Amino acid sequence: ASLFGDTIHPRDHAERAKRVCDFFGIPHETLERCTLFEERVVNPFVREYFSGRTPNPCVECNRFVKWDELLKKADEERIPYVATGHYARVRYNESTRRYELLKGKDPKKDQSYYLWQLTQEQLARTRFPLGDLTKDRIKIIASELGLESANTGESQDICFIPGDDYREFLREYVPDQYQSVGTGYFLTQDGNIVGEHPGFFHFTIGQRRGLHLALGYPVYVLEIHPESNEVVVGSKEALIRSQTAVSRVNWVSIPAPEKPIEALVKIRYRHKGLRALLNPLSHDKIFIKFIDISEAVTPGQSAVFYHGDRVLGGGIIEGA
Repeated sequence: ASLFGDTIHPRDHAERAKRVCDFFGIPHETLERCTLFEERVVNPFVREYFSGRTPNPCVECNRFVKWDELLKKADEERIPYVATGHYARVRYNESTRRYELLKGKDPKKDQSYYLWQLTQEQLARTRFPLGDLTKDRIKIIASELGLESANTGESQDICFIPGDDYREFLREYVPDQYQSVGTGYFLTQDGNIVGEHPGFFHFTIGQRRGLHLALGYPVYVLEIHPESNEVVVGSKEALIRSQTAVSRVNWVSIPAPEKPIEALVKIRYRHKGLRALLNPLSHDKIFIKFIDISEAVTPGQSAVFYHGDRVLGGGIIEGA
């Protein structure tokens, strides 16, 4: 617990937030949730990597730590709403009687991708004050007010991993498990051994850098097999996928569809999105057939479904 607790510098962030609250005359209170964060975010993150998948911890944190705990505190204090600094928007649709999650107005900073697990009850009590502003405009406002946050740098991708080096984090956080995996082999699709690697969890689907393989053509990670500690590599063309299963589906802005629907699907953050047909299998499972060419569909990552600015829903990629 101390490792990730030290990494995210909660005291620095809390002190900065307190100074801003003092500036505006707002009471400041902190909630300590390190144990919950470890249970719901860090430990699942570790399990996913050692299962050969690529997790997205921010999605889990938003749903099960930030919103759940903020709303519990709000209930205790009889406060109707919570506000966060996410670049996203929420609106109520009178015709469908549902709260809709929308992209933030700043396309470079939109964070709606990370919020697909939010429920109707949570959206009903959520405010996104930054959603209609650009990051540049926010910096100007903060500077005009004399706030130190005007000069605050960008936050890192994963708050509990220094330098975004998850491999080093795993080595320090679970050293015995890290060491027990040992070296494995790179294989081509036809099963030929073409090199050694330090352990399957060092890689993710679609990865090209850091393979240190010279096969006469650009090489990418195609498959990861944790049970045999093998990583299958091949050409970029071999990364193309026409379909994938998605689990843990949460329909945000629309009710769960009973028939196939078309949507734009983002399979990673900052992904431009792909046109696809979503085929419902059950209340929380769908099968996606891509209309556009899709590369590096990565198990463990989030697939988020959009129609224009609306987040229809999302789920966890399971693979073809």
